[in-house]
Parts: sequence; structure tokens; C-alpha cells
Amino acid sequence: TDSSDAGSVAQYLIDNKDTLDKTQIGDYLGREREYQNGFCFRVLCEYVGSLDFTGMVFDDAIRHYLAGFRLPGEAQKIDRIMEKFAERFTAQNPGVFPSADVAFILAFSVIMLNTDLHNPSLKEERRMTKEGFIRNNRGIGENGADLDSEMLSDIFDRIQKNQISLKEDDIARKKEEEKTSSGAGGSMFGADQLSELDTRRREEFTK
Repeated sequence: TDSSDAGSVAQYLIDNKDTLDKTQIGDYLGREREYQNGFCFRVLCEYVGSLDFTGMVFDDAIRHYLAGFRLPGEAQKIDRIMEKFAERFTAQNPGVFPSADVAFILAFSVIMLNTDLHNPSLKEERRMTKEGFIRNNRGIGENGADLDSEMLSDIFDRIQKNQISLKEDDIARKKEEEKTSSGAGGSMFGADQLSELDTRRREEFTK
């Protein structure tokens, strides 16, 4: 691996995702644009650019993307990582969304939904409903248009049935469930940071 070449480093992270620390990969990919003279950000761009989301449904593309690393807890890092995903998905799937901004906002909404539906400490009556998910994403399309409600409904159903999580977390959760009926409480996403960032991005989008 040529450590001075962003593309080479990105491919190394992809090829060795099952042996490297996925928390460290996520922190690395989410570094500030100026960090190391922009090298880490170039690695992120190369990393996303090497992935193929063509023809994937939106949440499956997110699932595929986030299988290689753990999203950092810092809001600005999540912003950079998911912004590049939205750009790549939109470029490879023209016609699904009117812009990468729309894809970005929905991507965050999907991540928040995943956290909400599968957080074991959240009471059932406080969990997001399908109607609430569709309502939360009302008006995020071009010129304030609504996204297709059937698409949003299908996304909700798939996330509810199958949590987006790292396979390492799945293994740990199964082990924990064997020990206690309460299950494991870990999550790959920080709900508070996501909620804050989602609100800010929506406000910027509607300006």
C-alpha cells in the first residue's frame, strides 16, 4: 500500500475492513477537510468513489456503505461522511432524487429511524411510527415537494425488520442476549448528535 496515495489508502481500508478497527476507520474518514493538508478527505472521496450503489434501493445502499466502518459520534464527521455518500448515490442513480441534498437529508432520517426503532432502552410507545417517519420527511423534495410515500413506507418496513448494524455488533448482541433477556444496548449511531445535525441541515436546505 502506498501510504502517500489517497486511492491506495482507501482501497486498503476497504480490503481490510474485517480486520481493522472500524471505529478508527470511521474517525479517519470523517476527519476535517484541512487535516493532513486534506489527505484524509481525499481518502474519503476515493473510498466512496470506489463503491458501486447503482440500482440499489436507498437504504440497502446505506447499509452497504456503513458495513465498512462505524459512524463517528461527532456531528461534523457524520456530516462529511454522509454528504459524500449522498453525492455518490445520486450520481449513480439519476432520477431517484432531484439532488444530492435531498438524498443527504433522507439518509440522516434513515439513520435516525434505525436508531429509534432498535434502541433497547426506548419504550415501545415512544418509537417512531411509519406515519411519523413519512411526516418527518414531508416537503424535503425539490421546491418543497414530498417524496414518494410508498418509497418511504418501504424503507420504514425494511429498517424495522432488519437493523442497520455492523456484523461485529450483531455477534456481540447475540452473545449478550444469551446472557440476559434484556439484550445489548449498543448502537452504531449517536441519536443526539444525529438529531441536532438533521435539524440544522433541514433548516439550511429550506433557506
